[in-house]
Amino acid sequence: MSQQNNQSSYKKLLNNTLVFAVGSFSSKVLVLLLIPIYTSYLSKSELGVTDVLTQIANWIIPLATMTISEAIIRFGLDKAYDKRKVFTLGNLVCAFGMAVFAVILPIVNFTGLADKYIGGYAMLLFCYVFMSGVKTLYTTFVRAMEKVKLFAAAGIIATVFTLFFTAMFYMVLPDDFLGSGTGIQKYLLSTILADLITTLFVTFAAKLWRYIDFKELDRELLQTMLQYSVPLIPAQLLWLITNSSDSFMTTHYLGSESNGVLAAAYKIPNIVATVYMMFGQAWNMSAITENDSDNRDRFYENVFDFNQSLLYILAGGCMLIIQPLTNIMIGADFRECVRYSPLLIYSTIYSCFTTFMGSIYLASKKTKRSLFTSLVSGIINVGLNVILIPTIGLYGPPISTVASYVTVFAIRAFDSRKLVPFKIDLKKMAVSNVLLIAMLAILLKETHLMQKPLLYLLLFVLFCAVFIINMQSISELFFKFLPESIARRIATLGKIRLTAAAVVLMVFVVLNVLLKCIPLYLLLIAGVLFGLYRDDKRIYMVCHLLFALLLGILTGWRMFFAGMAGISIFPLVKYKSGGCILFTVIALDVFLSVGINPWLGIFAFLLELIALIVIFRNIIIEIASDYVKHGRVGSKKRK
Repeated sequence: MSQQNNQSSYKKLLNNTLVFAVGSFSSKVLVLLLIPIYTSYLSKSELGVTDVLTQIANWIIPLATMTISEAIIRFGLDKAYDKRKVFTLGNLVCAFGMAVFAVILPIVNFTGLADKYIGGYAMLLFCYVFMSGVKTLYTTFVRAMEKVKLFAAAGIIATVFTLFFTAMFYMVLPDDFLGSGTGIQKYLLSTILADLITTLFVTFAAKLWRYIDFKELDRELLQTMLQYSVPLIPAQLLWLITNSSDSFMTTHYLGSESNGVLAAAYKIPNIVATVYMMFGQAWNMSAITENDSDNRDRFYENVFDFNQSLLYILAGGCMLIIQPLTNIMIGADFRECVRYSPLLIYSTIYSCFTTFMGSIYLASKKTKRSLFTSLVSGIINVGLNVILIPTIGLYGPPISTVASYVTVFAIRAFDSRKLVPFKIDLKKMAVSNVLLIAMLAILLKETHLMQKPLLYLLLFVLFCAVFIINMQSISELFFKFLPESIARRIATLGKIRLTAAAVVLMVFVVLNVLLKCIPLYLLLIAGVLFGLYRDDKRIYMVCHLLFALLLGILTGWRMFFAGMAGISIFPLVKYKSGGCILFTVIALDVFLSVGINPWLGIFAFLLELIALIVIFRNIIIEIASDYVKHGRVGSKKRK
């Protein structure tokens, strides 16, 4: 019986991870799509200012909300507490904190205490903090209700509308529709509006007003929740100091342009953090629900082993493609950031390890321990930044970040295992870190690896070693997730075949990076032709859409519509059906409108309309005559 419960724990963790992955994947696609927009329409200085404003908002949110969302997920998942009371008190605490912030911010603004950082953005900063805090509160309660699919849907909604408003403000509407020099305002406003729509969506989808009742407030529960959440305020602030002191101190010592380069350097390393977040959100729920289970220690051990293997592979993969990916995504103006990104990628590993260990404190309600370890992180990060930034410039923040995260992980690994005594595979950790540091050394020594293929080959070999060492832990845990019949089939392939398949896949990925995705283009076109040959419309449609999306992401959205129109010719030639003709014509018209000139698309549509009228003139005349005689269409058929 315990074995079945243990198995269900892994499957629940997997299911939640997959659902969170759907929502988080959309946000990662959003980041990829927004990077070219921001680097094209914002200067280095403006990008640095937006980064500082975002960091300020992230500092204020824990204070204004009193980190009550952490108490909502902890007590909302606990069946011993009434969800209605938990959510009501969460709203009350959040409203009180926002009211205090609304009083303090105008005072700070009028006195000019923070003009260097806030400038004329106080009102937008308040709206940004308010909507972000409320959205977090409401989406966290949805997680506490275990409606993880709705939570993922909210992530997709936020992504879609952030992209919509960003594209609208920067690319569609006139540059001065908010006034001249308002690029920063557009940045903030697009996020505010997306958060507002997401909050409304979650509220109505989950009917959250049913969980608010201010008539009978549980004072004892309020005190319990605040005792849990208040120690997390300085803990979160100290983590934010670790994360954002880099931005402030870089701006202070080196200026906004250098901070813009550092902000760009964080974009690709954040891929690792975002992928982990998919797992981390699900793990946080499992850590709480499994805290009292009989197999808790073994469960933690297996999950952490999977966790560290996944992070080593992700970080190694990002290091492998960081230089060509920077050229594609970020552009020449910010090419300098490739010097610092590898260190930030490495720091992300220990940031995620630290978050994993922090889940033990949250599940065990030992939030004061989280405060102490966060204090250590903040002291190390700020202290090293003061020493290193004036001395070695932009290398200072990444090095201080690595040092602070590694130190805090070591402290938490020792301390948290007093609460949950699970084992850590130190041998694998040591070997994997040595290989990753070797990759890091190559990237720091040579910033133009594409011009030195032998050195890049050595980097690839090191990554393969990281992958092979860590693949077994990932596959073993996946076998616990998968149905037994599927797990057996995979197991019959053997480690050698699985490793060979994984290496082939990695080679394919590297070739795509080196050859600008030409192999992937060819594979998708082959998929389109294979789908047509086998008359399998699912294969054809998936490959068709992926081809067009890839074309759009890498070369511009006008090429997305060009790809849709171009590949639609294949089924048109084969099937010669009305639906295929209609699809091709619509795709072509949209391409003409979006990619060349709107009036050209309208002109083409009118020509097609005239052609349809000429071709079907007899039918049109017959229908019109029938309507004039009988006052309705199709009367003869009904008789």
